[in-house]
Amino acid sequence: MVMLVMVWTNNELDYLKKEYPSLRLNIEEISKHLNKSKTAIHKKAIRIGVHRPRKKRDLEKFKILKKKLNDRHYKKHKNDIYKRKKEWIRIKTLELKNMLGGKCSKCGYNKCIQALEFHHMGVDKEGHITKIIKNSSRQKALKEVKKCILVCANCHRELHYLGA
Repeated sequence: MVMLVMVWTNNELDYLKKEYPSLRLNIEEISKHLNKSKTAIHKKAIRIGVHRPRKKRDLEKFKILKKKLNDRHYKKHKNDIYKRKKEWIRIKTLELKNMLGGKCSKCGYNKCIQALEFHHMGVDKEGHITKIIKNSSRQKALKEVKKCILVCANCHRELHYLGA
């Protein structure tokens, strides 16, 4: 089997480096000038590290297509995505509760970790703690949890009733 090797001259390489990224000429015109195939031009440009910038309209079409694909994927896998996010939030909340000791700071209750709640101490709270855990980064959630104490549901109701 005989393999043909296309040799590029320095003049052809210089022309490709100059015209390929400029968008003044389309690929067909460059192909005719160099007497090479469009595929050969593309491959050589990749090998020598020369790229053509995308046109704005191509980027807009790409963004629209990407959004459609994401929407289609979400619709198809909506239940799985919801289950994974719910499980991730549950695990993150349990880690934060364990970080605060895993028991009520008022009465010491520790039978059911789901019955324990975060109670903000002070007025410098960023927002509702469950929303922060759901929608924010781990660091932001940790920062907010450090402003809280862990109390059981009964003690939490008492604290709010007493105005604490």
